[in-house]
Amino acid sequence: MDSPDKNNEFYLQGLIAMMEHLSDPWGIKDLESRHIYMNKAAYLYTNTPLSFDIAGKRDDEFPADWADCADDFIEHDKMTEMSRDRVAVIETHYWYGKDSLTPFISEKLPIYNDKKQVFGVMWNAKPLNTLTPLKYINQQKPSVLTTEVNSTIFTQSELDVIFLMLQRLSVKEIAKIYNISTKTIENRIYNIYQKSDVHTLQQFEEFCKYARLDSYIPDRLIAKGIQFI
Repeated sequence: MDSPDKNNEFYLQGLIAMMEHLSDPWGIKDLESRHIYMNKAAYLYTNTPLSFDIAGKRDDEFPADWADCADDFIEHDKMTEMSRDRVAVIETHYWYGKDSLTPFISEKLPIYNDKKQVFGVMWNAKPLNTLTPLKYINQQKPSVLTTEVNSTIFTQSELDVIFLMLQRLSVKEIAKIYNISTKTIENRIYNIYQKSDVHTLQQFEEFCKYARLDSYIPDRLIAKGIQFI
């Protein structure tokens, strides 16, 4: 009769063979939150040197900036193990070694053996998509949220307002968020329209679509770390 460890190893090898060919980041950890395997996409996502041997390492032992969130990653592992079900979080960090914060959805799923025992956790990560009202109305696919913007015609304050305008928030709602007067917001929107050479919100939404501003999110609105959802 095969030993439990041998049985578990059989399941792990099957998962690894599958993950090896996936383009999204995937990895496997044991119940002590020690890494067992990461595919190449996961190495790139975590900005981990390919020469670094991850086997048996915990998150705080990685030579990466995100290691400062190790306690949250371990809590994610434990929640998955205890719930015996999929658990998703939003991970916001400098993924892929980029200079800007980027939110990703990370899912962790329990790994079962033939005895229906959980003996590990597998994880993956995908960019957090945004579906603005404009995209929904036009039946467009969601795009990846980014804190980077190519446009140089708007000030940072105007970019902050643009993000909330695209969420169809009113002038009063935007003013409340930033704790400033509605008159100030109205002036910013006027300047935004002038710079965009538009006169209505609908025209401006079209402008943002082609200027690729409809996927922008101000970095002050997202914080580094883990958000359980």
